Amino acid sequence: MLTFVGQKLHFPMARKKQRKKDAFFTLPNTFDRKDKKAGSWQEAFARPQPLTLELGCGKAEFSLGMAARYPERNFLGIDLKPDRLHDAAQRALARGLENVAFLCLNLLELDQYFAENEAAEIWITFPDPFPKSRQAKHRMVNPPFLRQYRQVLAPEGTLYYKTDNLDLFHYSLEVFVREPGLHLQALSFDLHADEQVPDFARIETHYEQKFREMGTRINFAAMRFVAP
Repeated sequence: MLTFVGQKLHFPMARKKQRKKDAFFTLPNTFDRKDKKAGSWQEAFARPQPLTLELGCGKAEFSLGMAARYPERNFLGIDLKPDRLHDAAQRALARGLENVAFLCLNLLELDQYFAENEAAEIWITFPDPFPKSRQAKHRMVNPPFLRQYRQVLAPEGTLYYKTDNLDLFHYSLEVFVREPGLHLQALSFDLHADEQVPDFARIETHYEQKFREMGTRINFAAMRFVAP
């Protein structure tokens, strides 16, 4: 909504986002591009534990839910927009969660900020489908991204993937089967109705709840990289 004061235009939402962006960098559980901690991310947490990354986490409901359920693991939510991460970081502090932190980063730079084999798991939760053909190169399942995930994941690490977008899921599966050394471990076209899917995969994001309320099925895949 725009408000008019004299001859000036004011953008309340834009100002609110800017305040959150500025505040994000003052919180103790947040990091950005200047924090190159490759190989030392365990120092960001109260204790060294297996590290899970949530990529494109938005407000990080999934990371927060996982951190609360699994105190024996560390979680790092990564997103490009600090105003979204700000809300997640504040909720983590309010809940006393010492095993979750947040990084503002472009995912194409992932391999510059993590050492080889540093992550035990990677989650891609409801990525932007970029539906137009000219946007397809930005999809987080494309080979340039997969190469970075391969480098960052431990040898026995798992890449998990959830999306409500069936077209994107079909596209993703085609990419996965063509990727050398990427082996599917689990696959479901209806995560919440499939008893074979591990229970932890059912922790929901805000948008996942909305999709389910509309009757949309959630697609799920789990993969591991092996030597091609």
